[in-house]
Amino acid sequence: MMKMKKMSVYLGEKDRYQHKEMYEHILEICYNNGIKGATVIKGIMGFGEKRHIHRNDFFTLSEDLPIVVEVIDVEERINFLASRVRELPFDGLIVIQDVEAYYVTGKK
Repeated sequence: MMKMKKMSVYLGEKDRYQHKEMYEHILEICYNNGIKGATVIKGIMGFGEKRHIHRNDFFTLSEDLPIVVEVIDVEERINFLASRVRELPFDGLIVIQDVEAYYVTGKK
């Protein structure tokens, strides 16, 4: 078990930076700065501070579904990454939590 930090970045599918999706830009920052790993999760429904519900179902196709970028690494790298993400031009939320991480290889 390792004590690590998890950073979750909540943003919208429409968020862009330099002609690409914001989540892709955040992943590039992670990759270029030695972050151990990151995952992008696309939500099917959600709302934020502006209280507008975004959903994806048969009858309603939202063009701005919620996106979450999750990153787990040591505290120093997460703090560095958070400082970089806070500078980006998007409306969203950054959450940092303490986590216990276990590597699972599937081999006995």
